[in-house]
Amino acid sequence: MMKRKVLLGTAVLAVIVLLAGGAVTAVRLLAPEDESGGGEADTAVADSGGGGRVMQSMMSQNGGPPVAVQTTILPAPELPDEPSAAFGVLVSREDNTLLVGTGNIDLEVDIEVDPETGQESTNLIPSTDGPQLEVVLTPDTIIYRDVTDLSLSPEQESGEREIVQQVRQVDSADDVTGNLELEIWGERRGDRIVAAVLVYGPLGGGAFE
Repeated sequence: MMKRKVLLGTAVLAVIVLLAGGAVTAVRLLAPEDESGGGEADTAVADSGGGGRVMQSMMSQNGGPPVAVQTTILPAPELPDEPSAAFGVLVSREDNTLLVGTGNIDLEVDIEVDPETGQESTNLIPSTDGPQLEVVLTPDTIIYRDVTDLSLSPEQESGEREIVQQVRQVDSADDVTGNLELEIWGERRGDRIVAAVLVYGPLGGGAFE
């Protein structure tokens, strides 16, 4: 079994994924302002200027030359045009109350390889060092699933690209369970938020799926 530890800040994702077939992908996803506290110059990201997040990816297929891609993710037009009240990882849920971990997120990635087939499977174990917030869903909460495709094709060339975030409104919060990233808009008082809008999606933007 191989293990990777991935450090995330608020809306900041840095991952290294070992894929089947010898493909290696490195990804860094940042909010408009880099809250990661510095680092190597090649990972610094400036404000995109349009309120979107920026993802820097590097991919190498089977030992070939690396492909570096900078992706600007513009917010979906369906979402509020004001800053969200919180971004984090779902810790637990009880009825319509969610416990959301915020701050730095340590994402442990266990990679298991089947010795007979060579097929890889991953298990994600997130932990956080920031405050845990109570998020209350009401009958009026608007819920979206993030369905943005951020994958890179094998034919992708180095350069920049711009993608509009894709969200799909859902009728209920039934699928808001398990390992998920959450972004919430609403009225916050202390460590409690009454959610007006909630967006949920897979950990790491689906980079491990």
